Amino acid sequence: MRVAMLSIHFLGLAIGMGTSFAFMFLGIAGSKMDNEEGKKFALNTFALGTMGHIGLAMLIISGLYLMTPYRGALAAMPF
Repeated sequence: MRVAMLSIHFLGLAIGMGTSFAFMFLGIAGSKMDNEEGKKFALNTFALGTMGHIGLAMLIISGLYLMTPYRGALAAMPF
């Protein structure tokens, strides 16, 4: 189960980071458009933001699961 959750964790990381880079490049492309066309373009990329939130949720949930074997020792560890 640990390998599956680790895979989900890295998939969530890739989705979250990929969304950030996609928004960066789409923002550059949108800045070169007309004002009205740029607004329409930004509204069409709204689903990408939802995908980023899903990736972040996957990252947090799988990270909390991966920490479960270390819960007893977390209070004693400084970092």
